This record gives sequence, C-alpha cells and structure tokens, in this order.
Amino acid sequence: MRSTFTTITVILNGVARKKNLFYKKIYPALTRHFVLDVKETAYAGHAEVLASQAAQEKMHVVLAAGGDGTFHQVVNGVLTSPNDSQPIVGLIPLGSGNDFARTCSVTPDVEQLLALLKNLRPQPTDVGEVHCTDNASRTIKRYFINECSIGMGPEVLRRILKSRGSFGAELTYLTSILTTFISHKPQEVFCSTPHWQWSGVARVLAIANGTSFGHALYIAPDAKPDDGIFNAFAASNVPLIKFLLYLQTIKSKKKIQDNRILYQTLTQAQLTSPQQCPLEADGELIGFLPATVSVASKKILFLR
Repeated sequence: MRSTFTTITVILNGVARKKNLFYKKIYPALTRHFVLDVKETAYAGHAEVLASQAAQEKMHVVLAAGGDGTFHQVVNGVLTSPNDSQPIVGLIPLGSGNDFARTCSVTPDVEQLLALLKNLRPQPTDVGEVHCTDNASRTIKRYFINECSIGMGPEVLRRILKSRGSFGAELTYLTSILTTFISHKPQEVFCSTPHWQWSGVARVLAIANGTSFGHALYIAPDAKPDDGIFNAFAASNVPLIKFLLYLQTIKSKKKIQDNRILYQTLTQAQLTSPQQCPLEADGELIGFLPATVSVASKKILFLR
C-alpha cells in the first residue's frame, strides 16, 4: 500500500551517538514529505512512555531513532498501550550495537527510509514475550524483538553503560566482553522446552529472534524474525583462548563446532537458576530468573 498519512512520530534517543546525523540529514529530508513530531527521550525508560502515548493518540507510524535499547522500549510501549489500534513501527539505527537493524538490513540511509515510508509495506514480525521477576520478586511481563540473554550478556551491558562515550562502539563492546569473561563467574542454569532440555554452568545462554547481539556477534545466523521460531545459543565454561578464537568464528556468521556450545530452536522455554541470575533483552536489563520465554508470532508491524 502507498502511504496516506502525513504525520510521523519519531522517538529520538536524547543521548544517541548519531543524534547530530538525525538533525543534519535525516530530519530535513523527511520534513520535505511528512510532518514529523520528534520527541526526545529525557530519562531511562522515557521511550516506552512516549511510544505508549503515541499509540494511544492513534499515530499511524512510530519511528524509533536510536539503538536496540531504544527500539526495545518503543516495542514495549506500543504493545502495552491500552489502544487496540497498533501503529506501524520503524527503526532509524543511531545506536552503538544496532543488531536488529543489521538482521533486517535497515540503515540510517535517507533514501532507504523515504522509500520504506512512501511504499509503506510493513512486515508482520515476531517478538518474544518474557515473564520474569523484578528486584522485589514480583512477576513482570516484557517483550523483546531481537534477543534476551543471561550469563555474560547482562554484565557486558553494565560495563558498556559505564564506559559509554569512552571509545568507539566496536572497541567498547570488545573490551567489555573480554573484561567480563575474565571476571564473570558462570552460573548454573536450567533451560527446559517441550522438545529439549539443557543444563550447565553458562557463560552465555541467549534466545534470539534476530541473528546477532553484542555488536555483530552472530549467535543465531539462521534466525528469521518472522518465522514463528526462536534460536537458542548456549555456551558453557569455554577456556579463554578458545573463547577468543570463537569470537572470530561468530563474527564471520559461522557456527562453532564444540560440544560445549549448543544451537537449538524453540517456541517456548523455562529458565531457572539456583542463584540470582539477571536477564537482559535488546540491550536493556529487564529482570531476573526464573523466567518463561515464548514466541508471540507476527505480533508487531515492522517497517522493513
């Protein structure tokens, strides 16, 4: 279908690395064709509030201008809005990781963005539904669109947030991953699905809708975000030298051949641990185990 709307809500991460790119190139180009309602985030979680408001106001298109974390919040805001009419969501990747954008070949290129908006053929896209616990041990529900993980993922995220702005994106991720590997103590984790089970001390256990996380670490090279299936990746206590070699394998979109590495598919899973075990999703810390994860098939309309 061709576009028949004139106003677009853009939810812009107020501290996005490429915020200047948005205002210098993307904003002027879009305003030649559309009326933009740009809302900058001012605090943690603000993008979710703004997205929920946009959905309640029955905006036709909502664009997340930022990274995976900003898009995560926008998806949650749209899906938890009390309005039954869901807007089309799009992504202008201005963050440091941009892993879901990488999966879907979405870039900040102005011509690509204009073509997507003018043609307006959003694709029904899967999301993950997570039930986990918060700091007060209350059960909460969150959605993810790219991946969720336990093990090194949450700790790497904490380090990245502390060092944000110190280095370039790729070096920041690599440094955070390596320092986390050295300091992080793998935890015992149990993963149960209707068709298979896995248990062990996990350096990483990720459930992916997209192909990569952690800035182009392709833990699920076969993943498709609209097939109703998630891809699981689990790595147990791999030695440092092997880990460094495997990082290069993962970055080259190849699967690791090692009996300490699991690749599987699933539609639902239960995750438990005898210890407190944090859980991240799309680059956002969302809660703790125990958790259940399931596919919400074609839950959102994504512009790609």
